Amino acid sequence: MRMLALAFALCTFVAVTPAAAQSAAGEWNAQMNTPGGVREFKVLIQVTGDSLSGTVKRPAGDVPLSGRIKGDQVTFAYTIDYGGNALVLTVTATLAGDAMKGSIDFGGNAQESFSATRQPKPASP
Repeated sequence: MRMLALAFALCTFVAVTPAAAQSAAGEWNAQMNTPGGVREFKVLIQVTGDSLSGTVKRPAGDVPLSGRIKGDQVTFAYTIDYGGNALVLTVTATLAGDAMKGSIDFGGNAQESFSATRQPKPASP
């Protein structure tokens, strides 16, 4: 009985800890609302423990991102040049499988909706 309880506890720990952090890794097709309309872009995320790093690929140029994941809560930030000024954009989203939904904060000046879907991996030949 002890072995069964130990095996269950170990499986629960393994399933919750690494899988939750790894599930945000990948390439994401994202969109956000802005005062100028919906903007689409790509987000590439790498996960190390609970830390996120990666790249936001925008038509105006790629920028690095950094953030954290805790359970299904994803937070990352990146900085863009907006009219000659640095503007920090912070995404806070809930991860559910191959989708993220939440909000994006525009340097504390406004908040809009954010969503992303994971880019499917190419089929193996």
